[in-house]
Amino acid sequence: MKQTVFRWVAVFALILGFCGIVTLGTAHAETTDVTDSESNQAVEMIAADTVEATPTSADEMNGDNTNHERATEQPVVAEDEGMMEESQPEAVAESTDLQDENTVPQEEMTATKSDTVVQNEAQSTTHTILHTNDIHGRMIEENDRVIGMAKLKTLKKQQKPDLMVDAGDAFQGLPVSNLSKGEEMAKAMNEVGYDAMAVGNHEFDFGYDQLKKLEGILNFPLLSANVYKDGKLAFKPSTVVNKNGLNYGIIGVTTPETATKTSPEGIVGVTFADPLESVKREMTKLNNQVDAFVVLSHLGIDPSTQQKWRGDYLMQQLNAVKDFKHPIVVIDGHSHTVLEQGQTFGKDVLAQTGTALANVGKVTFDVKDGQLSNVKAALINVKDVGDLTPNAALKKQLDKANADYLEATSEVIIPNNKIHFNGERDDVRTQETNLGNAVADAMEAYGQHGFSTPSDFAVTNSGGIRASIAPGTVKLSDIITVLPFGNTIAQIKVTGENVLKAFEHSLSAPTQTIDGKTQFTANGGLLQISNGVRVYYDMNKAPGQRVNEVQVLNRKTGQYEPLDLTRVYNVATNDFTASGGDGFDMFGGPREEGVSLDKVMADYLKTADLSQYDTTEPQRMIMGQPVKGEDAVTTPPATEVPNNPTQTPQPTVPGEVIPFPTTPEQPAVTGDNDVVAAAMSTTDMPHKSLQANVVHMPMTLQEQSVMMAGNDGDMLPATGGTPADTTALGYLCIGVGLYAMRRKRVA
Repeated sequence: MKQTVFRWVAVFALILGFCGIVTLGTAHAETTDVTDSESNQAVEMIAADTVEATPTSADEMNGDNTNHERATEQPVVAEDEGMMEESQPEAVAESTDLQDENTVPQEEMTATKSDTVVQNEAQSTTHTILHTNDIHGRMIEENDRVIGMAKLKTLKKQQKPDLMVDAGDAFQGLPVSNLSKGEEMAKAMNEVGYDAMAVGNHEFDFGYDQLKKLEGILNFPLLSANVYKDGKLAFKPSTVVNKNGLNYGIIGVTTPETATKTSPEGIVGVTFADPLESVKREMTKLNNQVDAFVVLSHLGIDPSTQQKWRGDYLMQQLNAVKDFKHPIVVIDGHSHTVLEQGQTFGKDVLAQTGTALANVGKVTFDVKDGQLSNVKAALINVKDVGDLTPNAALKKQLDKANADYLEATSEVIIPNNKIHFNGERDDVRTQETNLGNAVADAMEAYGQHGFSTPSDFAVTNSGGIRASIAPGTVKLSDIITVLPFGNTIAQIKVTGENVLKAFEHSLSAPTQTIDGKTQFTANGGLLQISNGVRVYYDMNKAPGQRVNEVQVLNRKTGQYEPLDLTRVYNVATNDFTASGGDGFDMFGGPREEGVSLDKVMADYLKTADLSQYDTTEPQRMIMGQPVKGEDAVTTPPATEVPNNPTQTPQPTVPGEVIPFPTTPEQPAVTGDNDVVAAAMSTTDMPHKSLQANVVHMPMTLQEQSVMMAGNDGDMLPATGGTPADTTALGYLCIGVGLYAMRRKRVA
């Protein structure tokens, strides 16, 4: 009997012991498998849905080979070549009935594409696209700021790209370009040798008829698939360009924001269709004719833009269409965003250079056995081309245009200005600045005698202020640089109710937190206001409910009185805002018009007491409530933060005013839609880098278990025990089993 008992004890003990050890090995193997396989899967999912979070230089992007080539290459000295060199595409075929003598027959394109596969197996597999966007008339080189068109032509000759393209907003902006209504810029682009360009919203600033004239000057196609004039396509929607053995399908698309982001007079009868559907229509037409798609997208990636009108949304949706098997490169513009390495969407990429020709974009890809792969985006900045020699013939042409402009605008307005008037884009579009005050005051002063009835106050959209005014001699050219659109002053009659709506609209931009401080995102529709009005607001409230009180100056008593919602006010503004631009529909209706806005500003600065603008405190747009004795109330910000001189601090006591900057600072990262810098300006150009946040995928229960194991003493999944515990238990059971077997023999 004892032998039987010891026998069974030994058997069970040995079984338990070996099971414990085997369980340890199995659990460890499963832990390793979960960690490797599911963690890798999570990484792959994250990588597929995100972009690089840390931009690097163009050299780092292209690797050691590029660094070596850049270190050893010699600067290219451009000869005084013929002015029409590199100006015509090698072969062009339109995808619509709008064709010209450059059209390649369908049979030729098909044959060319079939030959491409054979050629690419033997030829170099590296292909390049150079691109620009939002040049805004920056023809003339400025050291450390602007590459300039003459140097761009030299760069193009050096890089030998398959394509040279632009994503829009090239003609308007710099006064030297505005003087000829974009014609000098169009001629310069011809000399550089572009292959195609998209229609941007500011292409309409000189009017539709002038834009069609510019289209006739260009020797490359001006493209937009979604702009209609009187119900018909206004421009060629797409084209096919054959370069270096590849057929590129190039499509243009224009932001529907143009309806409120250009002068209304310039777009009479012009409508804008859905960007995505318009581009998909053209890509479907070209799908069997091309090796790659290039979408020139003047849409931008500004957070304030409707998602369906954004370039990254367009890219995301096109990437998801399975029928589009060729790589898609979206060359974006409009938001003036610097994307150091672009944004990747699988095999596709979205690229943007910023603005004002501070960078040139470079997209590269490989071709092997007829297949395109390894698409990358990088930037060539102004310092990278510092040693290049500008093309001599084009430089001569641009120098003459600049000399003509300077002669026409050389009048001295202020001989010895001592004030820095702040027009930096990320200041003037988020808060009150002294330059915004001065522009509005100039309009209010003109309105006292320039219209049939005196103006009560003046407002001007911040998007119309394009540069700062530095201390020193101020010329008419400097004023035109600040106000480059050629707008005229206007006066409209507005009810108090609509005045309130206008200020709510002005302050409706989303808020953001930068360096721990809450502020508005950049908004070209923010109204800068004259001395005749005060606006008290609370950015912590919901849009449409932020205005606490509006007060208007009573010129007889010298006191500010609450806005009368039933009264009709005479409001001086510019013709753009008076026509409902920037979404100010409440300002539409009959209006009086006066002289050009730059003349209004120049005349005012000649006689005004400029010392009133030497201040760091806002006097007119105040975060809080007006002071009313002991009942004064202010609304503090949601988070107390340190003062940042480029952002608007919040008041902490009743009636406290908030400092605003009068010196230029490096702008914070925002996505804004319209910016142009000035000719021969001394202020820093804004540079923006966009870094995407990594998307963290949710963990499964099994992944959570593995994560806990890594963070809590190497715990095994679902056991609560450590490997040491399991091993000790196994060996104990084996020991008991062996002891039982020995006792069996003794018994």
